[in-house]
Amino acid sequence: MPTRFTRLDALVPFAKRRALRGFYTGKATPSNMMLIRACSHLWSYDGVHHAKLIFTHDVGHHEGGWWKNPDYERCWHLSLSYADNVTNLPLPQDHGRSEVIAAAFFGEDRKLAWIEPPYSDDGIARHVWHYRVFADEGWQPIKPRGEVYSREHTPAGWKSFSEIHGWTPEPDQAPFLRAQGDAP
Repeated sequence: MPTRFTRLDALVPFAKRRALRGFYTGKATPSNMMLIRACSHLWSYDGVHHAKLIFTHDVGHHEGGWWKNPDYERCWHLSLSYADNVTNLPLPQDHGRSEVIAAAFFGEDRKLAWIEPPYSDDGIARHVWHYRVFADEGWQPIKPRGEVYSREHTPAGWKSFSEIHGWTPEPDQAPFLRAQGDAP
């Protein structure tokens, strides 16, 4: 059950502390799923609706072979969706409110955020948008050099997941993989 808040100024520091409990790697492991549950929060902003927020610090995007550019190895990741408090039915993405939430989490660094719409069927159904602020090895926000699939800053000999495993996506997977930087 996500932690419920009625004040954003109380939620943000709590969520940031929770995110420091571990690194999310994007893999469906028991420890990652436990971390996602611990990093899931609800903000009831008007008594009738709530925002569902998941705030993690992610690692392994480059080392795991997803993205070719090492500048995309780690990020602070905020996932946002909205729902009715009583029915929990999804509401459309509220971009104005999402800007307020992103500002509360990232401050001026929100200008560095990579904002993505949903790609999975579940994400589309719930209108989940993702805000990623990439970070250097000391977890300071950065603006990555180049695109996720650019090899300009990639170490010699590095291979992506698809290069190692010889996997070619189905046509309907290409938009998701382009966002992940691993489209052929």
